[in-house]
Amino acid sequence: MSLILFYLKKFIGMMLMPIPLTLVAMCLAFLLMKKCPKLARLFLLIGIIMLGLTSWSPVADKLIATVEHDFPIFDIQQPVDVVIVLGSGHKDLSKTPTIMALGNSALFRLEEGLRILKANPNAQLFVSGYSGEMTEPHAEVMRRAAIELGVKPDRIKAFPLAKDTEEEAKSMKPYLDEKQAALVTEASHLKRASIFFEKAGINIIPAPALYLGSEKSDWQIDANAAYKSQRAFYEWLGRGWQWIKN
Repeated sequence: MSLILFYLKKFIGMMLMPIPLTLVAMCLAFLLMKKCPKLARLFLLIGIIMLGLTSWSPVADKLIATVEHDFPIFDIQQPVDVVIVLGSGHKDLSKTPTIMALGNSALFRLEEGLRILKANPNAQLFVSGYSGEMTEPHAEVMRRAAIELGVKPDRIKAFPLAKDTEEEAKSMKPYLDEKQAALVTEASHLKRASIFFEKAGINIIPAPALYLGSEKSDWQIDANAAYKSQRAFYEWLGRGWQWIKN
């Protein structure tokens, strides 16, 4: 049942993103074109405006800024016992270095994690993430990528079964009692992730790894801006659901 609810949550979240909402509005406009032409034009207008604004860089940068600036960049003078790099995504690629299989967010998360790890020679690296639709768990891919980048295998612990941030916090809790950990994830996700780990009783220092927004926007309408808006929508929904559960 928990697995069904997990995928149901993912599906609902996907449908509430800007592009799916735009498609829903346009489909409604098409279906209502003969019976209610005025309402159909309204839905069509809503769809066009939503797609245009969320794909326009100045608007997208404003949206993503609402969820990216909760914490400052990690100060490597702060000692930690563990560096936690939360799961993201990867591709199935054969006959390439593992680092090439990592998604954009995963690369930035791992890079920041290794920056902090380098400043703490005795710290451990925790990586996480389940397989999803891929052939192997994301945690294992991250572990191999870290080894390729020079981390000794005995410093890395992988958590390949956690499907989301809440499960990651619960699975890591037994290994983090009385330890200080740097929590690494992209800036937009960090506030929500920190709440899950603090609720689990884990001492963490937030470490933002990737900022999508820009303080100075260009005037382009493109897929990059649409992705920023999507991330903002995703975090608003995630924080809202987290607040309801709490």
